[in-house]
Amino acid sequence: MPARFPAYPLRETRLLDGVWGFCWVGDQLAAREVDPATFEYHELQAVPGVFDTELARRNARGVGIYRLRIEDAGGSLRLGIEGLGLYGRIYWDGTCLGECDTPYAAISLDFETTPGEHWLYIVVDNRFSRETSPLAHPYFDFYLFGGIYGSVTLQSLPAQRVERVAVTTRELDSGTVRLDIRTAGLPDGSARFRIAFDDAPDNEVALEIREGRAQLETRVPQARIWSPESPHLHTVRVALCEGDAVVERFGIRTIATRGTELLLNGKPITLRGVNRHQSHPQLGPVQPDHLALDDLKIIRELGANFIRCVHYAHAPAFFELCDQMGFLVWEESFGWGNSTEDASDPHASQAAIRATANMVARDINHPSIIFWAFLNESCSHTPEGEKWYRDIITAIRALDDSRLVTYASCHGTRDRCFELADVGSINMYPGWIAGADQWHTRYLDQIRPEVERYAAWASEGPLADKPLLVTEIGACALPGCRDYGRAQWSEEFQADYFREACEAILGNPRYAGVTLWQLFDTRTYVNVGGVRTKPLGFNFAGLLDAYRRPKLAFETVRNCFKR
Repeated sequence: MPARFPAYPLRETRLLDGVWGFCWVGDQLAAREVDPATFEYHELQAVPGVFDTELARRNARGVGIYRLRIEDAGGSLRLGIEGLGLYGRIYWDGTCLGECDTPYAAISLDFETTPGEHWLYIVVDNRFSRETSPLAHPYFDFYLFGGIYGSVTLQSLPAQRVERVAVTTRELDSGTVRLDIRTAGLPDGSARFRIAFDDAPDNEVALEIREGRAQLETRVPQARIWSPESPHLHTVRVALCEGDAVVERFGIRTIATRGTELLLNGKPITLRGVNRHQSHPQLGPVQPDHLALDDLKIIRELGANFIRCVHYAHAPAFFELCDQMGFLVWEESFGWGNSTEDASDPHASQAAIRATANMVARDINHPSIIFWAFLNESCSHTPEGEKWYRDIITAIRALDDSRLVTYASCHGTRDRCFELADVGSINMYPGWIAGADQWHTRYLDQIRPEVERYAAWASEGPLADKPLLVTEIGACALPGCRDYGRAQWSEEFQADYFREACEAILGNPRYAGVTLWQLFDTRTYVNVGGVRTKPLGFNFAGLLDAYRRPKLAFETVRNCFKR
């Protein structure tokens, strides 16, 4: 199902999910050369769904076209797509409405149409190309699927409308919030709105609109604070007195730092978490509600309170579940190991800024999200990267001043951008990636010294007065591989590794938390470089296998987290 918030009770919204016509074009044409009306559609594909997990096209790369016939009364419409990959081009009859160059990014396209029958075409290209999808590269350590990742909706648009309301907590005890209202079609000047929280009566107010924006600071009646222990949620309905309305759901909570501490609602908190991809062997990145809920129940059983969503914006419905269940979340925009070539390429650098800003705007009302992040393990150790990171962080702070901004770095003491972030976040793999070729030191004996080395280093320099997180640490195990000698790649070795990592990090007061790599095994690159480290084309670092069956390490981590 698509996300339930924001909701537009007075607009007609159609869910277009289902079975669409499909044509596999293959790799002979560029997506921009395709005229979708000239092809025949003899196949069927599910939407949402991906075309490269089925047997006929397993791991195939090329162009596929989705087609749906739509009857419409005409007027102003908005097409919404909850992500596709890697590149998409959208047509209404013979007119191109727009394109998307970033996988997983939400798409919103406004257009006018006439009454009658129409054809909607979505052209998807999952090939790697700097021209069409400049941030996506074949070396990424997660498989980039081809298809439509989320729900597709078609919504009627009134001429004058309320688009979104961003709700920011201003004061916990009194329940004071700021409403940043975004409108369309209204002239500058005074306008009258009806505002209601939860089940309270409407309150009519006059607000000044400037360039489509209005602002109000007010108290929420019978306000209740959102926390992991008591995830209370509120709704606000903002309506034009003579027209459109939007309903947003939010939570009253704050996130801040005090020296090296993280403060949730003014109180110190330690994060115990896991990294989670939005992935499944058969469904790819498609996110049914029941699968997301099952994952969260598993994470709760693990004893974790924190989820790092990697390495792209996840489905909105997932964050709604996190809001309801009281999880804390790190959301990051698309990127993995992006280089100075990307930082220096205006097409790529602007795509990252745009995707990050769109992520923040879309998910701004989820109280579960406490960190905005971007560009995992990218070029933050270079001058080009420093400018790129600064531009992205500036874009984030322009949209939201209430959350912490960070990024995951694998560059350690060489990183140039920590001073830009609110929190230092380190990815480390001592005894698994780093130091794996040492002959005279046991792998597990490398973990604690590395954890202590970073803690000492972070006590000086740009991180001296900031919280420190380990955002990736882990080792792989082949599911079912058991060994009395506890050899590497066995479930025993992995369990020992995670025990040592948890004890070293959570027992060190310099760290504000950890997210272990990773919750479950995930598909990654196939038949290219690095085959020795990716058996069967999978990253096997999961506490669970790809079908969510636990390895020995799951119980080990559960015991560590619940102490």
